[in-house]
Amino acid sequence: MGMTLREYRADRRSRLKVLGLIAVMLACGVLEVVINDVPGWVGAILISVLAIVDGVWALSLWRTRTVVRADGIAVVGVVRTRTWVWHDIRDIVVEPQSSPPRRLIRLHDTRGGKTTLPYVAEAHLPDLLALRPS
Repeated sequence: MGMTLREYRADRRSRLKVLGLIAVMLACGVLEVVINDVPGWVGAILISVLAIVDGVWALSLWRTRTVVRADGIAVVGVVRTRTWVWHDIRDIVVEPQSSPPRRLIRLHDTRGGKTTLPYVAEAHLPDLLALRPS
């Protein structure tokens, strides 16, 4: 893809706060296993599962973003990046969600697919649509 025009992601301060929370949660889990004298193999499984879950959460926080480029939009996730060229994008719309109450920005492609654009807020929409070639 071409040059990046905009990138929407969690800001650095928010990411560091959540990474700190993840580290505290991992430490608390390890401490619980140690304090409660859990058998070695059970403790190893519990700590491994906690480390994997926390690791995926941290990786998701660090990697997930929406990238707008001259030739299209890319949604970067934990393990894959999905890209659309502008002519494959039918619309970008605000969709209300009832649980919890919030508004998602969704990309509707020409094949009928819908994808949420991470970290894109309603306030970003006019700017994002202005980047779309005519």
